[in-house]
Amino acid sequence: MVVLGGANIDVVASADPLHPGVSNRGTVRIGAGGAGRNVAANLARLGVRTAFIGAVGDDPLSDRVVASTAQAGVDISGVTRVARSKNIYVAMIAAGFVQWAVADMTAAESLTPGHIRAHASAIRAADAVVIDANLTPQAIAAACELAAGRTLCLLPVSPAKASRMKPHLEAASCVVLGAAELQVLAGSAIDDPSDAARAAGTLRRAPGLTTVVTMGARGLVWVGREVVHIPVPPVSVRNPSGAGDAVAAAALYGMLAGFAEDMAARLALAAGVMTVTVDDSTHPDLSLKTLQAHAQLAIDR
Repeated sequence: MVVLGGANIDVVASADPLHPGVSNRGTVRIGAGGAGRNVAANLARLGVRTAFIGAVGDDPLSDRVVASTAQAGVDISGVTRVARSKNIYVAMIAAGFVQWAVADMTAAESLTPGHIRAHASAIRAADAVVIDANLTPQAIAAACELAAGRTLCLLPVSPAKASRMKPHLEAASCVVLGAAELQVLAGSAIDDPSDAARAAGTLRRAPGLTTVVTMGARGLVWVGREVVHIPVPPVSVRNPSGAGDAVAAAALYGMLAGFAEDMAARLALAAGVMTVTVDDSTHPDLSLKTLQAHAQLAIDR
């Protein structure tokens, strides 16, 4: 497996209640994050041999991001260090939701098509390739070209960047995104799971595309050969920032392992639920065994 995309420093502040215009009492955590990086770490914890290709800064905090990714079991030989640049994601959380967030992905966006093509052999040798929209449109196009014939999973990441993936939907096997990103790609309002299912269906320009839509407290919608809606069980949220990335990793794992779509969807949601219960953007105890246990617990409820 090869994952291309963002690896960043997460600065996550939590305050509840959150009052605008004043200093709020709360907690601030600095850790490793980034959509591509999180997916790679989660896949490695699921036992998948995974390599990450991306760019980060050359500062001590970026060193920490790279080190934590390697500690998760990811091959980081494809990481480029960029002087006087970094990737930083800042989020404010209240009542279990991200109230606002700002992403400065300068280092990730410095990757050129040439940087991507330098890893052509690794991409072409992979069974599956994951690309997130933190890369520039030109770098995404180069990565998709090299990934031709492989299982391709696209992560639109945010409404502001989702359109970067639109030219490549026809080549994709899997798209994992939130309702806001789906609204951009489908061009229709997403107010409930039935809206998500209909909109996801419009992305199926080629047979075989599976679209997984994360909808926060309204659960997960899986649109593939089957349409599955899995509601969210009761959960105490600490940090929702990496939940969608965990869903993406588990969804792709389930697809490649040949699980039935209903079970793959349940495992994907379980990964997201596990992740929101910890401070970090990935859960250190993520494994197929723990996912199956969480999925079964949700069924039993």
